[in-house]
Amino acid sequence: MAKMEWKMDESFMQPNWAAEAIGPQNLIPGGARLDADQFNYSDSFTVTLAVGAVVAGSNKTLTLTTGLKHDIPAGYILNFGAGEFFTLSAKAKKGATTMVGTLAADLEGSETATFGGICGKKLVKAGTLVGRTYTERDAGTNFGVAEATDDEIYLLAFDTVDAMINPECDLLRHNTLVRDHLLPNWSSLSTDLKAKVRSLYQTVRGNTTV
Repeated sequence: MAKMEWKMDESFMQPNWAAEAIGPQNLIPGGARLDADQFNYSDSFTVTLAVGAVVAGSNKTLTLTTGLKHDIPAGYILNFGAGEFFTLSAKAKKGATTMVGTLAADLEGSETATFGGICGKKLVKAGTLVGRTYTERDAGTNFGVAEATDDEIYLLAFDTVDAMINPECDLLRHNTLVRDHLLPNWSSLSTDLKAKVRSLYQTVRGNTTV
């Protein structure tokens, strides 16, 4: 069970996206648990491709807009979307602006992918959208990264400091007032997931204080 008592002691630390005070009245009783394997390490970052098409095949070189923040090991698979998987054939070092590997589908240029990281904590921020299907719920599966096809979708009420060490979390009840545009990674959510948030919660805009 999530430690709601501790969260209550820290209730003054409201996330800026919360448009009303978060407390027992708008938390799911009993809390929940996260599937740590579905969340990124603290050294994760976004990789952005430079403009220019690249044809699928082996021994392909991708050019980046900025240097890598951390090393990416050989064999790591980056997902640039729509089947555009890129498998590194050699280690890409921190600061590098190119990567070499095998590309599964043609790229148009300017795509982005997330390197999930390989070390550090797995901090899952308050306001992250998590979900699971009813089948997963009935099987006792923990919550993971939300997908539009999930049957149960919630916002995290508070940070989960390291999901690998303690996967317990608190889920925010539906219909709670939230400032959707301030949720973490809001701009990168799919149109379908944004629609889910707006249908499940009362979304407003305004200042960042509660």
